Amino acid sequence: MNPRTAAAGQSIWQDLAEDTFRGHLVHLEERTNAVPIDTQLFPLPPDTQPQSHDLSLDDEQSLADSFAFLAAAEQGAQSVAAVCLEEAVDQGAITVRFAAVDTINSFLRESLDKFRLLLIEIAKTPESDGSDDCNQLQPLDSVFDSILELHNRRLIARLRSSKWEKPVYLSRTHKKALWQDFRNLVHRVQFLYTKKEKESRLAVESAIENLAKLYQEFETTPPENEFSHLSNLVRSTYQLCTSQLIRDYAHRLGSMGPTPQIRSAVKTLRQIEKIAAYYRVASTLVQVLRKYRRNFQSLEFTYLQPYSSIPTSIGYEAWAKTCHIHAEIQLIVYYDTHQNHCNQTSRPPRVIGTSKYLCYLCYLFIERHGRFPTTNTHGRLYDQWTVPDLREYSEPQREKYKQILQAVDEEIVKRGDEPPLWRLEPMTSRENLLGMADECGPTLD
Repeated sequence: MNPRTAAAGQSIWQDLAEDTFRGHLVHLEERTNAVPIDTQLFPLPPDTQPQSHDLSLDDEQSLADSFAFLAAAEQGAQSVAAVCLEEAVDQGAITVRFAAVDTINSFLRESLDKFRLLLIEIAKTPESDGSDDCNQLQPLDSVFDSILELHNRRLIARLRSSKWEKPVYLSRTHKKALWQDFRNLVHRVQFLYTKKEKESRLAVESAIENLAKLYQEFETTPPENEFSHLSNLVRSTYQLCTSQLIRDYAHRLGSMGPTPQIRSAVKTLRQIEKIAAYYRVASTLVQVLRKYRRNFQSLEFTYLQPYSSIPTSIGYEAWAKTCHIHAEIQLIVYYDTHQNHCNQTSRPPRVIGTSKYLCYLCYLFIERHGRFPTTNTHGRLYDQWTVPDLREYSEPQREKYKQILQAVDEEIVKRGDEPPLWRLEPMTSRENLLGMADECGPTLD
């Protein structure tokens, strides 16, 4: 869709020239390595009107995040999805509304629709009483297998396996397989445990080495056994990440000084968490489904059409020649422009689920918009970010966006006037199964 349909006299950039705004972004990037703030997590606000929705606020957030995770099945920076959930007023049916920077292609939509039908089937199937397990649908196994099928290529890419067929833009990059990074994890153990803790130290070393062996064995697994091996690999990774033994190790590691070796080890653990996430998402979906079976029996998926990119000549990186509408902003604009219709047919969404943490500008925009809570940000600033400027906006909506952009710009200018503070580039998505401290502190330039 065209993101620039407003006349000059109706533009949301009428009071603040977009080129001026973009110049402020680049200035801040130059002073902070494009990372103005540290990675942050925020709790959900209290659910002040729990009776207004069938889903609890926590379950709505978990479910929206899980569906966003599912939709981000492709590789690349543009494979970022955001999701809102709508409950039908009359019967509680759930509509999952997806948004992405790029179009969610027909193949992925077909795969997601098969997954939707599986969830409906599970919701309509009575719970097993345990008397005839062989003939009963095993929900968690079925959902987990479907997720592995949907994300097979992405999972193999996360493993950095020799079986991975790299996309063209990564063809010249050379990273060793993920399992080889486990050596540093094992090496770190000796520095984290005292002599009196020998038993714990040996147990941690053994657990990591056993998982590394499982990862390494995948490289020589014949094609006909790959899926079952991946399934076992992900389950074992989830068990490792949720064990108290390894959580304690991760906590000790994250509490150490930010040396290059520690950063590398923590980054490896973050990658392992992402492998474990495939089982965590399956478990979350099944748990929420069991609580809201009636709602899941009428489950619908719908997709926002993404906006076209916009040319720009102002950027921190020389290659950055286009601006994009991030998925979270697409959803906000959609609900702002369809508010009356949505309120008549469905209960409005209270949260936005995302496949990655919020970028710095989405975080600022959503916080100042006020409709949805911000639960996280990775702190990275992308100057290719922008907002649709549409003729469909009502006058109050247009004025609100003007005020938000002014407030965001004021924050950008304020931070740009502060002393330079150089931060390492953060990971843009995390699973936080291990409860680690942040691995990348800022450094004064």
